[in-house]
Order: sequence, then structure tokens, then C-alpha cells
Amino acid sequence: MKILFFIVLGYLCGSISFAYLFTYFLIGKDIRSIGTGNPGAANVSRSVGKKWGIIVWIADTIKGILPMLIAKNYGITNFILLTLIGSSAVMGHCYSIFLKFKGGKGAATTGGVILYLMPKIFPLVLILWFLAQKINPRSPKILIFCIVAFFIFLGILYKYNFIQLFSSTLILMIVGAIVNKDVIKEIRNKKEIKDGNVEKENI
Repeated sequence: MKILFFIVLGYLCGSISFAYLFTYFLIGKDIRSIGTGNPGAANVSRSVGKKWGIIVWIADTIKGILPMLIAKNYGITNFILLTLIGSSAVMGHCYSIFLKFKGGKGAATTGGVILYLMPKIFPLVLILWFLAQKINPRSPKILIFCIVAFFIFLGILYKYNFIQLFSSTLILMIVGAIVNKDVIKEIRNKKEIKDGNVEKENI
């Protein structure tokens, strides 16, 4: 029951949309109706201002940390259980109960979970994220490169807890695949089109 309570708490924490709240109170608009329509830090940065986008990004990161921090203070120390609690915050961000089960992509909140569970690798995550955004965030090659680099450094920095953190990372990747299934589908379709064009050229 205690674990279930913290999973629900994580979901409710994640459901608080700082992108929606900040945009509404600052300019009186619904973030879902401006810019890209995505209630996340990137859209706030573009539509309201970079300063506010950074603040929303930090707040969304804290959403991933807070429920795990509270759970640990109440005796939950297992990495997998903490990851599930943190993942529930990611799900809350992406399927907010306060926004009719709509939300952002969950990058910042997932970053908060990683920051709490494996702080040594968090700087690398930031570097890889910004690198992917700069080059092409929807490129399969870039995605694979980032995943491989992450696991290599995870093994180097956390060789004694690698198995536990590897399992935690897999959970986060599964959650990420679920909440970003449309993006994954788009990447797959682009790859199929590209492969199809190559085949035509070879004919």
C-alpha cells in the first residue's frame, strides 16, 4: 500500500503542468493553443521567453525528483521501486489528470529521475540531449549513439551498481517509448521511406 501511495503521489506531482500555469499567469493564454501546442518547457521558451522556459524546465525536473525523495525518506530505497515512482511522475507529466490526460514529452521530468538515481551521469545526459537537439533529435543514428554512449558511461561511473541502474534505465526507456510512441512511429516511417527510396534508386 505504501508503494502504491507513492506511485499515485508521483503521478499527481507529475500532473502539475508548470508550462500551463506559468503561461496562463504570465500572458493569460493556454500553452496548448500557442506555439507548437506542447505543454512543455521548450514551447514556453519559444512562446513566453527563454527565462520562463528555463524555470519551467527546472520545475519539471524537480517533479521527477520530489516523489522519489519523499519515498526514500519513508524507507523505500530499492532502485527499481524508486524508478517506478519516478516513472509515475513522468506519466503524470505526459498524461496529466489536470489537462484531460494530455501533456508534454517528459524529457525534463525523466531527467529529474536520472539526476536523483544516478547524478554522476546527469551532465552527460544534458550534453547528449543538447547535441541531439542541435543535430537532429529524430534521427535513429543519433538516438542509437546517445543510448550507447549512455550505457558505456553508466558502466564506467557506476560499475558497482550497474545492474540495478541498467534495470532502472530500461524502465525509463520503456516509459519513454510509451509516451513518445507517435515520435517513434514518425521516425520509423521516415526510415521506411528513406529505405524505399534507396531501393528504387538501386532498381
